[in-house]
Amino acid sequence: MKEKKMNERAGISEVRVLVQSFAADGVRTELELRDKIDYYVQLFNADVSAEDVAALFDEMRHKHGVRMDIGAVLNAPDFEDWFDAARRREMDWYYWDRYREYLSKGGFPGPVLEAMNEKTNLVIKYCGDPKGDAPFDRRGMVMGDVQAGKTGTYTALISKAADAGYRVIIVIAGIHENLRSQTQKRIDEGLVGRNSDILPTEVTPDGGRVGVGWEDFTRLPRALTSRKTDFRKGQASIGWRLDSEKEEPFVFVIKKNASILKHILGWLRSLNLHKGSDLIDLPMMLIDDEADNASINVAKGPDAVSRINGQIRDLLNLFEKSSYVAFTATPFANIFIDPDTKHEEAGKDLFPEHFLISLDRPGNYYGAEKVFLNDPEQDEAKPTRDIDDNEPHLPIKMPKDHQVLDLPESLIIALRTFIISGAIRDLRGQRDKHHSMLINVSHLTAVQTQVANLIRYRMNDIVKPALKMHCALPPNEAEANAEVAACRLIFENEYSSGDEQWSDVLPLLYRVADRAGVYEVNSRSGEKLVYPDVEDAENDQVTAIAVGGYSLSRGLTLEGLTISYFLRNSKAYDTLLQMARWFGYRPNYEDLCRIWIKKDARRWYAHIAAASEELRQDLRYMAAAGASPREFGLRVRSHESALEITARNKAGSGKEVIVEVGLARSRIETTVIHDNEPGNEAQLNRDAALRLYQKLSDEAPKEMSGASAVWKSVSSDMVKTYLRDFMNHPDAERTQTEPVIRYIEEREGENLSHWDIVFVGSSDRNASASNHLNIDLKLQERTPAIREDGKVVATSRRFSSRGVVRLGMDDTAIGKVKSTAEVEGTKNIADSAYLAERERPLLAIHFLKLLKDNAVTDEPPVTAWTIGFPNSKRKNKTVSYRVNTVWWQQNSTDIDEEVAEALDREE
Repeated sequence: MKEKKMNERAGISEVRVLVQSFAADGVRTELELRDKIDYYVQLFNADVSAEDVAALFDEMRHKHGVRMDIGAVLNAPDFEDWFDAARRREMDWYYWDRYREYLSKGGFPGPVLEAMNEKTNLVIKYCGDPKGDAPFDRRGMVMGDVQAGKTGTYTALISKAADAGYRVIIVIAGIHENLRSQTQKRIDEGLVGRNSDILPTEVTPDGGRVGVGWEDFTRLPRALTSRKTDFRKGQASIGWRLDSEKEEPFVFVIKKNASILKHILGWLRSLNLHKGSDLIDLPMMLIDDEADNASINVAKGPDAVSRINGQIRDLLNLFEKSSYVAFTATPFANIFIDPDTKHEEAGKDLFPEHFLISLDRPGNYYGAEKVFLNDPEQDEAKPTRDIDDNEPHLPIKMPKDHQVLDLPESLIIALRTFIISGAIRDLRGQRDKHHSMLINVSHLTAVQTQVANLIRYRMNDIVKPALKMHCALPPNEAEANAEVAACRLIFENEYSSGDEQWSDVLPLLYRVADRAGVYEVNSRSGEKLVYPDVEDAENDQVTAIAVGGYSLSRGLTLEGLTISYFLRNSKAYDTLLQMARWFGYRPNYEDLCRIWIKKDARRWYAHIAAASEELRQDLRYMAAAGASPREFGLRVRSHESALEITARNKAGSGKEVIVEVGLARSRIETTVIHDNEPGNEAQLNRDAALRLYQKLSDEAPKEMSGASAVWKSVSSDMVKTYLRDFMNHPDAERTQTEPVIRYIEEREGENLSHWDIVFVGSSDRNASASNHLNIDLKLQERTPAIREDGKVVATSRRFSSRGVVRLGMDDTAIGKVKSTAEVEGTKNIADSAYLAERERPLLAIHFLKLLKDNAVTDEPPVTAWTIGFPNSKRKNKTVSYRVNTVWWQQNSTDIDEEVAEALDREE
């Protein structure tokens, strides 16, 4: 044994020297580092242990600053790695090398390209081997962020798929033609190398070259769709078919549309089946962009299949070898697919059973963490501006025949801010960069048309004439004009802290306004917003004010988006996040970005950002434990947040359902509570909390954590007594006390016997105690989302603040969480990360002063609570909640109607 250990150490020392030399040449990706270690171990036939290899990897990764930008990976237990280092070395990387060179010349930094290379290698290795003998049907999902370079990532992926041997590549883009056309253009530039609008037989001076075609034009895939036309029924009658002798891939970019899918399925079946078979023997990769939208089976009934969902399943079932890769930033619906559902004709559903990959956001990504910082109640340093004047011009809920007679003042201010930000970008040397504004106020196209026309009138008849006449004057003279004076005030309020001076900005305002075009972006307008490559800044640069609805909510990229005006109402996680077109990359103008939004919507975004981060955190934990996508699906479906998603999915059934929920490493809290009247429930709940406060005070002195009072290691009996005394509101599904108490009792023998109890105070310097309570505690203030019929509903389903679950934790445990977050590049830490490190569970009591019209009401505070459960070693332990679907029926939004209209219109 001693001799063997010495040989292991000698072996690893030799490998270390070589790996050190390799890593010292520059920053490497984790995948390359792992491959190189494995290569040297095999080269020397080194007698080393798996622990030594893992230790060497960690040593080199930290020593040389190697960072993983992938996130987390779950894969099925039957996975066999065909895409290993040896296979990658053997491959001819024609398409990938061409695309990589194209991106490099376009200004992509080396580290970004390395991260893309690593990510796409990871995805393709979990797909099937196109050159293997065995048939396969692989299904997976890639989670990214909204506007975070998803199209570029899957263009890289299909480039590598073409190199690996996939012969048919189908990209299912959005449900609108403008989104599909935009994607086709990107695929032309990144993979095909030729303008798909030019026929193969058509002779042009440059051969129709675009994008990668200027790098190398010797090999060209066959594009069977174009920028102008989707796949058409007539193409089957022409006699085109998939040529099994042709080496280059066939590429389709199609809409997620039932008619289009019907045409392509008919063509494939009529002309392309393998002789004597009902299958096609060419390996196929299908990319499902925005996979949470329309791909999900929404049909009612256990054996029903919705049309598009069934057609996508049919498409996969047509090929002997198929890999389905779903791309989405909002995976909630996909993970809720039942992995065991199998239809007699359509086959299994689209659950990502083979792999689930979460892509970490790059450090320069402008996303929810930067836009909706920290707690929803903290407004400082946020780029958001509240809309409080939309009525009566643009009410949140409006009839289909609504007439828009004028624009809200907040929208006029946003338009001026757009012009000013464009002038500042000019001063920063960005005159050759596109510059855009988003206006999304209704899904009704008639309303969009009216708003677009009112903006055109204002720009052409008021703004441009005023700026043309006054911008060349000295500032003091120019500001005699009301429009210029208004712009000066906005500059002082929004941008005066920057390096630019008003005297330099003023002369450029007219140029920006004069170039600004108003585009109505929807399926009925006929207008197309196209961003050309800028070779001549004066003629090619686009300054766009885009007015739309659903087309602006899914997939469409607004280049240089700086100002957004968003006036929509939805509580669906996936819907809200996809509407966030303002996320993305904002090089050297991130500080200029502003978003006008309703306060409630802003709070919902903060809530959803936290929910999304907790979903990723869960995925990271389960990936570290070696879990499969199926196990993760079970975890998500049993997570406490599943209550509202399940209820929403059941809405319309009118039935009460039972939901199994796992509470380990989760936070539950009251979201609907009793109001002070009618009835005495609110008084009873105050009394229960005060009895607990008094009993704690009698037994031990309190500790102060900031403004909050903390008692540590309290018996669970006190917690259960409080929960039994608390009168839960019938509409508060998550805080039904019976299942919570039962869960505590079942795990008291593990880690729920002693608790930390916190009475949460406010650190706001203007906060004060309440005259109605005989306790010395500054109380939190909250504006409810709904206050009626004796109930108070929390804004964004939270009365508490983010981070409350860390109260009572020791500094070492908090430091460990923060250190891990720092390594992962996470700024806003998910509550589940703290709960994973908690020694004891937490009960937090909130006495809340309610606000009305931003003023504190003179009435007793209402009572809410939060519980944070630590991790559990007992797997799959759940509790049963009864879910009443009435709440979601009453609070449903118009988004389903909007989707249905969009699907009906697009043929």
